[in-house]
Amino acid sequence: MRFLKRCVLIDLEVAGQNRIVHVGALRGDAKFEQRNGFGMPDGLAGFDRFCNGAEFILGHNILNHDLPVLASFNPELKLLNLPVIDTLYLSPLAFPENPYHRLVKDYKLVRDSINNPVADARLAGLVFTDQRESFSGLIRRHPDIPAFYHYCFSSACSAGKFRDHHGTAAVFEIMGVKPVRSKEDAFQIFKDAVLGAVCPTQFENTIPQYLSDPDARPCLAYCLAWLMIAGGNSVLPPWVRHRFPDVALILKNFRDKPCADERCPWCSDVHNPVKQLHKYFQYDDFRKLPDGRNLQKKIVSQGMADTPLLGILPTGFGKS
Repeated sequence: MRFLKRCVLIDLEVAGQNRIVHVGALRGDAKFEQRNGFGMPDGLAGFDRFCNGAEFILGHNILNHDLPVLASFNPELKLLNLPVIDTLYLSPLAFPENPYHRLVKDYKLVRDSINNPVADARLAGLVFTDQRESFSGLIRRHPDIPAFYHYCFSSACSAGKFRDHHGTAAVFEIMGVKPVRSKEDAFQIFKDAVLGAVCPTQFENTIPQYLSDPDARPCLAYCLAWLMIAGGNSVLPPWVRHRFPDVALILKNFRDKPCADERCPWCSDVHNPVKQLHKYFQYDDFRKLPDGRNLQKKIVSQGMADTPLLGILPTGFGKS
């Protein structure tokens, strides 16, 4: 793929306390590999020269692993200034139904064999190729969605010179995604995409504050990707929860926190215990006690509101 020739693909093998034991990189048809010899200040000089001239640095989980390790050895490495494309960050957007799309190390013939950084760098390139194919299909089907992703990452920059999202935004730019002009347009794209999948009131109350903060916008991209397939084979990767903790908070507000509006189409259905009882168990109502009290309904209502509760019912009245 032409774009990969503009990138240097890297991977490190690290042991112990950030001890680099093996470095591998690919750039077009050229290969770089080095074992040990990283203790001296110039131990990574050859690696840095190999990366010189590349437009992007690409790898799998390099924002949280490889690049911090390299910076701890030599913060003056020129490669640390390159825009970063991390396939780990792209996977939940490209494959929301299978965000664990990861390196399949088919070159390993025996379990627990030593990693091969050059092979892992090559596999990161293959993963990225799959991701671009997925984004191409998304652009054809729903062009506003990748446009929203681009908007979320284009102006976001986390702390640290190599922890920016310029590389992620560049992926969508190179693919010809039409830029979103304003946060108002971004708001409308998100709103139209999640119609019927969230509480409209909670949406209106939550989204503006995140769109107003460029550094907080990336979490909205992961929220949208998850909501596009919510209710099906969907899972939010733990690393997303850790790196972008507001994602879980936003989704909880959108879907699990009922509003006070009785006309709300989402809350009047999803947070109505009787409707959910009929939907999943085909019963028209909960079982009542002889005195008319409906403790089953109260218990389920408390559970749906995420409220701790101890429920005590007589034998035969539906504890199970």
